[in-house]
Amino acid sequence: MKLENKISVILPVYNSENYISESINSVLKQTYRNFELIVIDDGSTDNTIYECEQFLKIDKRVVLLKNSHKGLTATLNDGLKISSGKYIARQDADDISLPDRFEKQINWFLTNDKKVLCGTNCKIINDDYKYKSNRSISFKDYTIKNKLTYSNCFVHSSTMFLRKYAEKFGFYDENLKYAQDFDLWWKLSTVGIVGNLKDKLLIVRDRNNSVSRQNTNTQTLNFIKSCVKYYAFKKDIVDINENKEIDFYEKNILTRDKIILLQFLYNDKLDDKVMMKNLNFKQLIKLLNYPFLLLRKIFKILNI
Repeated sequence: MKLENKISVILPVYNSENYISESINSVLKQTYRNFELIVIDDGSTDNTIYECEQFLKIDKRVVLLKNSHKGLTATLNDGLKISSGKYIARQDADDISLPDRFEKQINWFLTNDKKVLCGTNCKIINDDYKYKSNRSISFKDYTIKNKLTYSNCFVHSSTMFLRKYAEKFGFYDENLKYAQDFDLWWKLSTVGIVGNLKDKLLIVRDRNNSVSRQNTNTQTLNFIKSCVKYYAFKKDIVDINENKEIDFYEKNILTRDKIILLQFLYNDKLDDKVMMKNLNFKQLIKLLNYPFLLLRKIFKILNI
């Protein structure tokens, strides 16, 4: 096994004493052995730290960071900053990776040096281990990039990505409390091939009080904010033809119509009257596909 193919597993945890041991064990039982496991506790007030410390005694690959309560995004970045692997694998404190997950993801990367991000399909269970559903998406690069324009199609804790590109983009954006994974997947999708394995290699607990189940509107808004920030508003008014990233975005992911609509709906620096004049009838009709942002824009125009 080549040393340069080392994986750094980033596992953020907060008050997960009932789940963390099973999650860590599922990582330590991987058939792919060249990894480090970085567990970052975000100020837990239960017995989570005690549970984690037991693994420090039995496996030198386990590293434990103890933080004050910074929030998920900063916690993830703390782990990333000390990671030493070529690849980064995500794992949540209440998820279970199947034994061959890392091996299959590494094998996917090794077939093409332009590959940058790989997720997997997963099985969803409840707290009683009862099956609820499967989460499956297309495995093709182009299909995934198209879907990323309106949905976070990856199961975030199933992903593995190249560290050097995540570092290039500053890791996770700490200005985003939610949907920070949306933001990073977007950036990674601009520099290489993304994919999703057909195999169900992760078991995800669907808990009503989990962060991913809450604040849906905020996550959606943050995703749109990410699109706008990185692909449509490098300048106050963007010349699409002069911007390489926007050119990629337009040709490979979004139509020009959608970019213009997002410009109108989200960028408060633009002159609304000028933008309205530039919208044709077809584009105006398409505004109805964005009811939340359209309502926000109407309130702004009316100074409500």
